[in-house]
Amino acid sequence: MNRPFKDLTFVVIDVETTGISRFDRICEIGMTKIKNGRIIDKFETLINPEVIITNTIFHGIKSWMVENAPVFEDVAWQIARFIRGTVLIAHNAPFDMRFMRYEFQRLGTDLSHYALCTLKLARRMHPDFPYHRLDYLLDRYKIINEWPHRAGADADCEARLFLRMKRKLETSGLETLKSLNVWGLPYNHRWCSKIDIHKDSNTVTTLTRDDLV
Repeated sequence: MNRPFKDLTFVVIDVETTGISRFDRICEIGMTKIKNGRIIDKFETLINPEVIITNTIFHGIKSWMVENAPVFEDVAWQIARFIRGTVLIAHNAPFDMRFMRYEFQRLGTDLSHYALCTLKLARRMHPDFPYHRLDYLLDRYKIINEWPHRAGADADCEARLFLRMKRKLETSGLETLKSLNVWGLPYNHRWCSKIDIHKDSNTVTTLTRDDLV
């Protein structure tokens, strides 16, 4: 918590999902790794969610596109190795991290990483902005997204956005995770518990992109 950002490794994660309830699954994941202030590695794959994809309007991924993709269990070890020892980042971290935790919990394990949220950072850093959606922020920071709403492209753009934000934070004297406590960051995943995916309920909890932020 007290180590400066320059000594930390970050992984920006973006997931696309079959829907937005706690019963839905990840159908694509993109990850971009940051170290020493630059992007050093990337990971991207479609994932066969083993259920029908219902929210194709958001990302355009259809069920036939993931028929031959690996299931999450088959790539879980690659994901775990990619994020080991890092601080995670997402644009609305509670949404993406909750789905990540659901997938790992189904395999009998879990995440234990701190997570930063570029949406929450943007709201604190730019209260004058009328919007804090990813597309609006990328436009204001003059970052071009070649393939919006696809996990790999979004993760890459979020990484470049975070690097720009990080420079502003450091200039303001905010250069450790602990220094962001006043903004309610970093998250430590307490928003999601194992009971969420196992309890019987007729009520579907909706997880929106603005959930808990």
